[in-house]
Amino acid sequence: MEISGFRVPDYDDQGQLRAQLYGEHAKVLDKGEVEITNLKIEMYKDGEVAMTVFSPHCFFNMDTREARSEGRVLIESGLMTIVGRGFTWSAVAGRFEILHDSKVLVKEAAKAGMKELEL
Repeated sequence: MEISGFRVPDYDDQGQLRAQLYGEHAKVLDKGEVEITNLKIEMYKDGEVAMTVFSPHCFFNMDTREARSEGRVLIESGLMTIVGRGFTWSAVAGRFEILHDSKVLVKEAAKAGMKELEL
């Protein structure tokens, strides 16, 4: 089965939206695996989008609610942009990990708050 232009919301035990997974195209494979093209994941905190993840290609397991990819990944949040290659994400655990070549780009608004930090 193949679908285009889809959205999969993920709710916690209290019914609060914690993430939404979007894709341009998906192909359902064996054992609950779905191959997704042009992935976008919105992660929520207190009802607001806290972080958005973009990747051109990944696999998502519908049973475990986990995604993985060896391709490029871009993460946008209010204060930084993170890029890398390869990732794993668990909707249940709320854990996202970049596997290789990660770089963090701090935005100007965040730099102002860092002047007071002592390293």
